Amino acid sequence: MYIFVYGSLKKGFSKHELMEGSQLICKTRTREKFAMVDLYHFPGVAREQVSPIYGEVYEIDDVLLDKLDNYEGDWYCREQVEVEAGFTAWMYFLKDIPGNGKKYGMINEGFWTERPLENKHV
Repeated sequence: MYIFVYGSLKKGFSKHELMEGSQLICKTRTREKFAMVDLYHFPGVAREQVSPIYGEVYEIDDVLLDKLDNYEGDWYCREQVEVEAGFTAWMYFLKDIPGNGKKYGMINEGFWTERPLENKHV
């Protein structure tokens, strides 16, 4: 089965190690438009029409899918989407935008990049 990832699970990003055992199929974007919310250290996607979402598709098994469901937790639900590469894949959507989105900005282009961790002095 396929999963479409658009945030910290992408190759080169902070949580990509969770994708161990998967195979990158392609980089692509969703056919439909959605709203990408900047939650600072990771993004979320809501079912509002703003722009296609850019990400990567991986082939995964049921064991990894369960692991990812646990990682995404209560904030996200998983649904099938069509991607421009010509097939469907699972994708995580926010169940609700935290704080009704007032605290967070939208990423109008649908492409999220990770911010560097802030240096904290001890």
